[in-house]
Parts: sequence; structure tokens; C-alpha cells
Amino acid sequence: MTGVFFLFFLHASLGLMAALAFVPDRAGVKFFKLCAASAAFMTMAGLWLVVRVDGALSWLVWTSAAFLLLVMLYNRSRHFGWKRAHAPLLYAALACGVAAVVISDGHARRWLLVSTDLTSALLMGAAAGAMILGHYYLVVLDLPIQALRRLTILLIVAIALRTVVVAIVLAGPTHPGLAEARTVAAGLLSIDGVFVWMRLLFGIAGPLSLVWFIWKTVEIRSTQSATGILYVQLFLVMAGELLAKYLRVAVGIPL
Repeated sequence: MTGVFFLFFLHASLGLMAALAFVPDRAGVKFFKLCAASAAFMTMAGLWLVVRVDGALSWLVWTSAAFLLLVMLYNRSRHFGWKRAHAPLLYAALACGVAAVVISDGHARRWLLVSTDLTSALLMGAAAGAMILGHYYLVVLDLPIQALRRLTILLIVAIALRTVVVAIVLAGPTHPGLAEARTVAAGLLSIDGVFVWMRLLFGIAGPLSLVWFIWKTVEIRSTQSATGILYVQLFLVMAGELLAKYLRVAVGIPL
């Protein structure tokens, strides 16, 4: 289970930092500090689990630690107003985060795993970033609706990409664990097979069903309604991605 939570925390942190690149500075210092602090906390928790259980300092651990350090420096740059350091630190952190994802995917089908992980990170980051940003319309009264619209578009793109990758995994080359999904489809239930369909319902079908409502509430500038729906969206995305991490580690399905 250590690998499950480490991947979940790493991908969520990377995605949340990526979402910050689409938010204007008018969202306020506290927004950027909160998101960066959340990413740092999740990364630290994942690293603590890995080091405590495995006890080995691998390249993955060092790369993730570099990502953590850069995220913390980005947080401090926002706190002290080092404007020139914002973009370099953010993009350096993203580079380290992507490197950690690639290193963690030491597998023959690396392209499939990397695609799965990056789309997972983008989806979780877009969902979390949009939900958090929605609250700041109550704090920053002159925050333009374009900020939330950008993250909504990012969320829609992320869901579309995630759906395509999951479809490729299920319909693509045979891999360990695919028989479980076929067993469920044939009506022969198994524990891991049930998790496959729970992952698809919570992580794909659920978020897809809410996209239209989120977009419409943003278009009419009803930020409170949009934030409420984004709460549900974030819960579904996180539940689906956590199940996906379990299926990847325990069963071998990169969903």
C-alpha cells in the first residue's frame, strides 16, 4: 500500500503545481501559497512513507525530494514577493516532478505508464486547483471569471485525455489484470474486477457527467454553484485515481 499512496500523493502534488501555471497573479498570494503548501505536504507524506518502509534512497526518492524542495522555495518566493523567481521555480519544480514520474515508471511499456501517470496528475491538479480557486472569488472580489474558466477548460481537457488513455489501456495490448475486467463484464464478479468498474464509474463516468454543469455555472458567473459542483467533482476524481493506483500496484492494470 506504500506504493499506492506514494504515487497518489506525488501525482496530486505535481498536478496541483501544474494548475498554478494557468492562474493569474490576481488570485492573490494566499492562493498560491496554499496550493504550494498542500503540494509540499502531500509530497513530504509520500516520501516519508517510502523512506520509512523501504529505507532505501533511490533515484526516485532523490528526484521527489528535489521536487519537494523546489515547491517549498516556490512557496517562499510567493510569501516574500520574489516575482522574478516565481516562474523559474515553478517550472523547475514541474520538471523534477515529471522526472520523478518517468523514473517511477521503470517498465517495458513505459510510454503507457507515463501517459497514465501524467494524465492522472493533470486531472487531479485541475480538479483540486479549480475547487480551491472557486473559494477565492469570495475573498478577491475583483478576480476575473477568466481565471476559473481557464481551470475549467483545463479540467475538461484533462478528463478527455484521461478517458482516452484508460480506453487505450482497456482495449490495447494484453497486460496482467485485463482478464479481471472481462470477468466482471461476463457477470463473474471478483474483488479486483469490481474495483476496475468502481474506478471507471467514480473516476471517469462521474467526472464526465458533471463537466457540462460546471461549465454552465462558470459561464453565468455563478462561482458559488460552480465551487459546490467542483467539490463533488474532486471527490469523484480522487476516489477514482486512488482506486487506479491500487489496481496498478496490486493487479498490474495501469488505469
